[in-house]
Amino acid sequence: MPVERIDYEEAKKAMTTHLQADTEAKRPAFASREKTLVCFVIKDEGEIVAGINGEIFWHNMHISLFSVHASYRGRGCGSQLLQKMEAEAVNHSCRMMYLETLSWQAPDFYKKHGFEIVGKLDGYPIAGECQYYMRKLLV
Repeated sequence: MPVERIDYEEAKKAMTTHLQADTEAKRPAFASREKTLVCFVIKDEGEIVAGINGEIFWHNMHISLFSVHASYRGRGCGSQLLQKMEAEAVNHSCRMMYLETLSWQAPDFYKKHGFEIVGKLDGYPIAGECQYYMRKLLV
């Protein structure tokens, strides 16, 4: 069969369907396709200065985006957003929260909030840096 290049979204949809069918066949308890998207922001004079996005799937919350404008760091904005997200995760009976962060971003911030490093990818995205995989168990 020939290998061909197609539209990313079209391919993603087909592969997601295949993977979900495989998961349902092998792990019926994971058959739920329900995904809850959660987003909180902090605004100052109408401008978004901090925000956090997450997805809840299979009773776990993945923090996908989290940012606080540099001039607002150290004021508790990030802690406030992370606490709101954790409350949302608990409200949805999540077992854990998990995320990825780079070595120069916020691993210490997450540790301060109860996250632990469960893996790391050395040399990513460049030599001397790494990507951390972190989680916080909720139950």
